[in-house]
Amino acid sequence: MKNIKINFLTFYFLFLLFLCGYLKIGLIIFFIVLFHELGHILFIKYFKFEIVSVNIYPFGGVTKINKDINTPISKELIIASSGIIFQLLIFIIINLLPITQYTKFLFYKYNISIMIFNLLPIIPLDGSIILNSLLNKIFSYKQSYYIYLIVSLIFLILYVLSNYWFSLNNYLLVGLFLVKTYYAWKNYKYLYNKFLLERYLNKYEFKYISTKEGTLDILKLDTYQYFKHNNKIISEKEKLKERFNKAI
Repeated sequence: MKNIKINFLTFYFLFLLFLCGYLKIGLIIFFIVLFHELGHILFIKYFKFEIVSVNIYPFGGVTKINKDINTPISKELIIASSGIIFQLLIFIIINLLPITQYTKFLFYKYNISIMIFNLLPIIPLDGSIILNSLLNKIFSYKQSYYIYLIVSLIFLILYVLSNYWFSLNNYLLVGLFLVKTYYAWKNYKYLYNKFLLERYLNKYEFKYISTKEGTLDILKLDTYQYFKHNNKIISEKEKLKERFNKAI
């Protein structure tokens, strides 16, 4: 795929590991990261979403896709979990390969480490997407997003405190986490308006219908809402029409 790019830092770290005599470890990590991203790519393709880019860094990959915010939660969870699921397959594959026990040990060690790392609920790791998807099953989009940001920030602080010794790789990771968390916070209003506009312009097949009294802030993914207003029941489409007609 032409939109898969290996960041220059990846080649730099592989070169450093080669000079230090740890090239095998670097190639093992590189293979695990590629296999992890392959899981995401296959399920993204299966759900017919557009892949914008896939960037492979020394510490992991970042796959950007073009999809609606109102994508069903089940699809979000499957895509976010697919990398971890593919990493589980590595344990089976390694046992079938004619490699030494020490090489198998290295695969087990780094595969488990990368799996645990990716499950951390820090933006943009898979764990944060899984957490946000689960929160959207319980809370409104707005509430879920706030909790998602706060949890990410708390775990980012804990990550920094637990890695106070810092290697260059950790500096890069923390830098990436800070940038992604900042942009997630900065882009909240844009994303919230996009979330509402999608629901106004498109017709989604929601499984559940609920009737509540309140504002558009209570809108949830996978749920079509009706509102009680002045002893009348109006649909979210009508509420959204009011909102966007005022904006014109």
